[in-house]
Amino acid sequence: MKALLSPLLSLVAMGLFLSGAVIADVNSSKKVSVSGVSSGAYMAVQLQVAYSETFMGVGSVAGGPYFCAENMTDITAIKLKCMGGAAIVPDNYEPYRDKAIQLSKDGKIDDVSNLKQTKVFIFNSATDQVINPGLGYLSVLFFQYFSANPSSNVLAWNAIPGYFDYAIAHGLPTKLEKFDAYIDYADQGTPCAPANSQNYPWFPNELYRGNDPWLYHCPYPNEYTPVKGGYSMAQDILGHIYGNIKDAVEPSGEITSYEQLQFVDNPEIKTVDDLHKHGIGETLYVYTPSVCKSNPDQCDKLHVALHGCQQFPEWTFTGKVGSPKAGEKIQFDDLFYNGPFNGVAEANGIIVLYPQAYNIGTGQDDINPYGCWEFWPFYEEDKENYYTQEGTEMRMIKAMVDHFSSGD
Repeated sequence: MKALLSPLLSLVAMGLFLSGAVIADVNSSKKVSVSGVSSGAYMAVQLQVAYSETFMGVGSVAGGPYFCAENMTDITAIKLKCMGGAAIVPDNYEPYRDKAIQLSKDGKIDDVSNLKQTKVFIFNSATDQVINPGLGYLSVLFFQYFSANPSSNVLAWNAIPGYFDYAIAHGLPTKLEKFDAYIDYADQGTPCAPANSQNYPWFPNELYRGNDPWLYHCPYPNEYTPVKGGYSMAQDILGHIYGNIKDAVEPSGEITSYEQLQFVDNPEIKTVDDLHKHGIGETLYVYTPSVCKSNPDQCDKLHVALHGCQQFPEWTFTGKVGSPKAGEKIQFDDLFYNGPFNGVAEANGIIVLYPQAYNIGTGQDDINPYGCWEFWPFYEEDKENYYTQEGTEMRMIKAMVDHFSSGD
């Protein structure tokens, strides 16, 4: 069921009930955070910097620094710089810092002084061959500069602590066993770095295309890593931001869908086709823990979880050779929004918003063929605003946050 609701209405005014589920009745003191994977990591950092009065913490997995793409529109140049890290200078985060400071002075983003207390979690695997991990380091330096207490506020890893010799692929590690279905059987010795997963991009044979859906089960224990219970990066992200969270449980809450169009404030976007032409998907998904229905006072946290390229529901891929789904045409569907974050959210009363992006074109030279978030300008008119409070995607996600944070 898709609810057509004005983002200006409070949840109390709506009666709170959709498909039998209580969505949220949380006051404006709600603790709001954001995280993302790959292009979602870039967008999460943009949101944190631009709306630092709203977001108390950010998680960036396999991403890079604020304003990485600058105002470039050439997709090849953007890939070289913000994926391959071409021409990056070690430690040279100053251009990104200076841009944020100037935008703050100009009123295009919130005051950068808000970043003093921001909780930041950054993970860029040393063995990631899709996004140069040096880009993540520039993001670390950026947030450390603004932080009042960088040693405790900014947590940055290039490997999972305790497993520095254990290769980690591009994407988000999780405890969920359902992702084993997408891994080559030969990968089981190193399940966090499935074979072929790093041979990106543009495989000559799509059956060998690696690690779709860019989410993978890190079992822990296995014969190499005898740690009980598995590993969840989603739990570490939320744990660093909020502190003292409980371990994930089986999700028993509800996922409700909403039309994203209602949250978009752009006169050029009036239909779903218009959304798609601007790289925005049709549907927002919201996970509401069961405790929010029985005891709404315990739901004082909201997290925005942003998927990466190729991780939006309409994306299709082909199961890899050697995996249980070899050769199958698979629609991405709910693999992200019904995935790694919901168990942690259920245990801790955290409402999770899952906005969706969409692809623009399908060719390598098209604007956005993989459905990434806009961390570079999709159109010429976006060049000066996609990373500010004037950006279409930025305003859309902020409107979602405001809407689901409203109520008595």
